[in-house]
Amino acid sequence: MPSRSAGAKLPKPYEEDLRAKPRPAPIAPEHFISLENAQPSPIMLGAQKTWKRIVGLFKLSMIVAVIGAYPAAVVISSHIDDSPVVFPPNESWSVSGVGVAIHKVARELAGAGWASDRDSWHPQARLTALPAWQEATAAGLSEHVKLLSEVAANSDGPDGDLAAASRLLMEVPGEDMRPRITAAAEALNRFDTRASRGLALRPAPEETLPLEMALFAGWAGQDVAALSDRINAEQTAWLASKEDITAFYTAKAHAHLAHELIVAGKARAYGLTGDTELAALLGRAESAWERAADMKPVFVSNQNGSAALLPNHLASMAFYLVEAEKASAELAARLAPPPAAVEDVAAAPEAAGPVAPETAIP
Repeated sequence: MPSRSAGAKLPKPYEEDLRAKPRPAPIAPEHFISLENAQPSPIMLGAQKTWKRIVGLFKLSMIVAVIGAYPAAVVISSHIDDSPVVFPPNESWSVSGVGVAIHKVARELAGAGWASDRDSWHPQARLTALPAWQEATAAGLSEHVKLLSEVAANSDGPDGDLAAASRLLMEVPGEDMRPRITAAAEALNRFDTRASRGLALRPAPEETLPLEMALFAGWAGQDVAALSDRINAEQTAWLASKEDITAFYTAKAHAHLAHELIVAGKARAYGLTGDTELAALLGRAESAWERAADMKPVFVSNQNGSAALLPNHLASMAFYLVEAEKASAELAARLAPPPAAVEDVAAAPEAAGPVAPETAIP
């Protein structure tokens, strides 16, 4: 028989309903901080904004660098070295003009490089000033070396090394200039070595200077004509067109080369510098060429008008070259050997013997 206590049940109000009984919420300790209403730190917000600005500036700089890298390379590669040619103390040249030529071409190859040899994608292929400078330098050296070869001629004709160097210095369309210039420098060095050993005729400064002055005067005349054509031409570009820049730097290259050759030749022309009149004429020519060679405009300007803001560099160069042409031509005429006297072969009547009497013809 079941126990009575087992069948007994508690009244319904006393039954525990676990589903309906509310559970007490945990009470947070007083030393904990609630993060529901927490605000970010102003320092961290400032640091976050600064970091975003730095990243944005870096990205913008990268974009600008990529876009501007090529134009910057074009500007950097356009370096014209017009510093004076100075021979090292341990270097001695039998013919000063040969030393100037070797130093000039070596400077171009070791410095900016020969611009006309560059591929079409190279930054130097976009240049105007440097190619004009280098082309005029090589052409001027070729003419001067040819002059030396004729002065140093022997029984077989002009000196072979100098004549070969003159031909190699002339630019040939479609051929790289670096191997030609390297071969020309080797030929010039061979000649100077032979001249120092007495195996080749060494031109004296007194002999070459009149011919050089005539050559330099010719350069000045050609450059003045080219500059005048560009000054009077209709301007199609601002500040200057490519033709204007080419004319200016061609004239500047000739002026720099002429000045360096005059300085190098003057150092050994003791017979000329000892004469007061000749020394004054030589100094005048040297100063005129130096003024033209020292023109260094940041941007070549060929603007007509009053030149209130921008000067006309082509006109300034032409003025200096006119002075250089006059001084060089005057010195060349002063140093030129006097013309050979023509002996009068007409003999006096007494020395010619008796004259046959005239006879009347019936």
